[in-house]
Amino acid sequence: MMAVVVCCSFYSFAQDDAEARRVAETYLNALTGTGDEAGKDLLLGGVTMNAQLFSLENWKFKTKDPVRREDGDLAHAVQQMSSLDKSGRAALTKLMGVEAVGDDLRMTEVGPDEAAKLLAPTKERAAEFAKHHGVLSYALRVGKEVYWHPKNPMRAVLSKAGTKGKYSVEVHRWTVTSVEGAAKTPREWPLRVIRFKSDKVDTGWKILPASDWNAD
Repeated sequence: MMAVVVCCSFYSFAQDDAEARRVAETYLNALTGTGDEAGKDLLLGGVTMNAQLFSLENWKFKTKDPVRREDGDLAHAVQQMSSLDKSGRAALTKLMGVEAVGDDLRMTEVGPDEAAKLLAPTKERAAEFAKHHGVLSYALRVGKEVYWHPKNPMRAVLSKAGTKGKYSVEVHRWTVTSVEGAAKTPREWPLRVIRFKSDKVDTGWKILPASDWNAD
């Protein structure tokens, strides 16, 4: 009986790997014009204006990272994200150097040392999130500037995922090479395919976009 369970698990993982690769190839072929333009709709969060206009001359998979899979407690993940957001907002307010004086606001200067102290609690919250929810924090870009961007698509997903039960998340990451422009300049960049599931949400296999504001 145990052998059947293991065999089925391998079969499921193989299916996931094949489906993730199919999604990646469909998206890349849409960028080169060799496939259906609708492949761009595979972007998690929808197609932005820049994503709609973006195109490639060619592409090739160079390497693939080990697959990242995680099952976790959704309530704890939401609590950790809420704590991180609260800490971030408090730090931002202090970093802006704004304080109320009666009915007026007064600007104060914040030096590098003080700024580091103000940001320390936020870094601690980010590290705690990553410790308990490593794959989810990676998908959310915790610890990077893009985490705070209002168009971060994984934040929207998590806001719809509910606040109890379990979640599962899986990320496939390739390094893609392309040769671009008249100078035939080679470029390497990451392509991530993700699926997130909870009791209320199943994204299906999607491209986790390299954002317009940060390709990392």
